[in-house]
Amino acid sequence: MLQPPQPDQVKATRKTFGFTQKESAEMVHASLRAWQMWEAGDRTMPAGIWELFVIKTGLHPLYTKQI
Repeated sequence: MLQPPQPDQVKATRKTFGFTQKESAEMVHASLRAWQMWEAGDRTMPAGIWELFVIKTGLHPLYTKQI
């Protein structure tokens, strides 16, 4: 299991893929406000939500596509 990310990691990863905060929140079934708070550092993103996000973006080491 992955560790909870730092706020700057959440924002940088989202921006790398060109997602808006709203798109990212919808991807992990969270509210826009929750996503904003995770990026601002007002709350810590749960490790499970982060793991879901990296799986869906193809960054998770166990779930990357093999060519």
